[in-house]
Amino acid sequence: MKRQYWIFAVYLLFLVSGIPWYWPDDTTSLIFGLPAWFVVAILVSICASFFTAFILLRYPWNTDVKPDEE
Repeated sequence: MKRQYWIFAVYLLFLVSGIPWYWPDDTTSLIFGLPAWFVVAILVSICASFFTAFILLRYPWNTDVKPDEE
């Protein structure tokens, strides 16, 4: 199977943008009454979920291979 390195790059982008380590400690910005870093983390998580579903539906699964019988 050919490796799809762009998939790893997208997941790395989700990881970097979803973890709020770059937000200043004294930030007070709110979105719908929630801290902005929380909303961003939730949105990135939702995007990562949709991307995972896209990848699983886009590339066919090889279900014809039978497990080794011991």
